[in-house]
Amino acid sequence: MKTLIVGGGLAGICVAHEILRRDCQVTLIDSGINHSSAIAAGMINPMTFRKMVKTWMGDELIPFLMEFYSDLERKTGQQFFFERTIRRAFSTAHERELWLERERDEEYRNYIFPISTDDTPPYVREEFGTGVVKCPGYIDAKTFLDANQTYLRRKGILRTEEFDFDQLDVDQSSYNGERFDAIVFSEGYRGKQNPFFQYLPLETTKGEVLTLNIQGLDTKEIVNRKCFILPTHNDVYKLGATFTWKTTDLSLTEEAKEELLSQYSDLIKKPFHVAAHEAGIRPTVADRRPLIGEHPKHKRIYIFNGMGTKGYMIAPYFARHFVEHLVDHHELLEEVSIVRFQNYLKEE
Repeated sequence: MKTLIVGGGLAGICVAHEILRRDCQVTLIDSGINHSSAIAAGMINPMTFRKMVKTWMGDELIPFLMEFYSDLERKTGQQFFFERTIRRAFSTAHERELWLERERDEEYRNYIFPISTDDTPPYVREEFGTGVVKCPGYIDAKTFLDANQTYLRRKGILRTEEFDFDQLDVDQSSYNGERFDAIVFSEGYRGKQNPFFQYLPLETTKGEVLTLNIQGLDTKEIVNRKCFILPTHNDVYKLGATFTWKTTDLSLTEEAKEELLSQYSDLIKKPFHVAAHEAGIRPTVADRRPLIGEHPKHKRIYIFNGMGTKGYMIAPYFARHFVEHLVDHHELLEEVSIVRFQNYLKEE
């Protein structure tokens, strides 16, 4: 099996490692532009706070990703996975009641701690109390990308260059005259312009994130309500994130900065210093499920994209799922297969 992957962000890296695990040949082409994968906070949250329910497929995703990232840390010799819990400051009394209901549900025993009235830090603004999620932690996105791209480059797998569609022969499944058994597009938000998969409802969602210097916060927990405040190292925290739909404009905006700082002030009673302001473009799908599968008309042309806002949680598991489909011809889950959008395809 000989595979070409276009895109060396989170999605492409995960697929490349899964192909290597099979002792198959893989080439990875990347433009060097990874706006979402590099800027993302990388938080792994097993709960959806809006409805106070477990995240989709969390029971499968979390054990897998912990083993996956630990394996990549051993391979690359770099640490990028860090354990953290998440403290949710309840927005309403109803939200607190939902949490108490989950406490009585055995399915949530591995997800949340019972509410304690005396463990909330005094700097957290809360009217309805807080609850703590047994969160695996977060991925340091920049370290993850740098470490894995360096690893793949040293193995002669990663090439930093723009992919030239004029050099792609779909009928021969070849690029620059070299034939492949599969060509996989994992281009992130740039996949919206891919001529083969433009029919898919891939959208571009801009997110802005601040880096703050804050002293006196618990460095082992993420605090969440409307925003997240994620401790990294040496009193450095990530504050995020905003959502601006259907744009690829990476300009930093004062509106987003003010929104995030207002949310911070509503949640935390600690002074801060803004150290950095960054933006990235997420590849998102309306149904919040990945886009995976073979083009319905062009054989051996695949997509693995649309990991969305929980990409660092979703991508490892579905990279394995996709490669099992690619190599062993296992059937894809209906929820992630692009077959679900078959009626979007127009006659060529």
